[in-house]
Amino acid sequence: MEYELENRPSYAVASVELSSGEELTAEAGAMVSHTETIRMETGIGDSDEGFLESVKDSVLGDESLFRNRFTAEGGDGIVQIAATTPGDMTARELDGDEVYVQSGAYEAAGSGVELDTDVGGLDTLFGGEGLFLLKAAGTGPLFLSAFGGIQEREVDAGEVFTVDSGHVVAWDASMEYNTERVGGMKETLFSDEGLVMRFTGPGTVLLQTRNYGEFVSDLASRLPSGNSGGGADVEVGGDI
Repeated sequence: MEYELENRPSYAVASVELSSGEELTAEAGAMVSHTETIRMETGIGDSDEGFLESVKDSVLGDESLFRNRFTAEGGDGIVQIAATTPGDMTARELDGDEVYVQSGAYEAAGSGVELDTDVGGLDTLFGGEGLFLLKAAGTGPLFLSAFGGIQEREVDAGEVFTVDSGHVVAWDASMEYNTERVGGMKETLFSDEGLVMRFTGPGTVLLQTRNYGEFVSDLASRLPSGNSGGGADVEVGGDI
């Protein structure tokens, strides 16, 4: 399986070339295009997992219940996948290791990568990631998307790396992590930074350069209120 990431970082698309017989599993709605030699089947989760396991991943991991499986038949073929929001994509090559993924960041994976949900504890709940995390494990490419550009940070052994919780995309499952407030009460209330996640190396952390939750909140604050009447003008600031 070979792939190329195009149009980065604003409107990234992954073009995945499958040899005859190779498979790629993707989130529902992630497909942009595919060649004639590609057959697509829609199923509940991965084909090797049961119905209840698939429902668990969907409900707890905040991912689609249905996934599309693309298989190259009668020759090589190409599948293009992309995220629903503008932003970057990356491919993490797994080699028997495990990665925790932010809800909504998973887009696709090779047939050797399995997905599961794992209890992240109160740290991830208060960090904005939810109580349950999506965990990817196995061997092969794992395609992830982000809102904004993706940055990869290698954290050395014993080093502590701090990331705003809304900018976290994925991290090595072997890393220690916890969630904390920014500074004291004044910083928490008035800095607009909220909570941060602190990762202790060694390991790799992927982060996105934009915060989707803050972006949605900013848009919502600029919309007219429901009692302003249908003729109200919408003022759009110049700093978006």
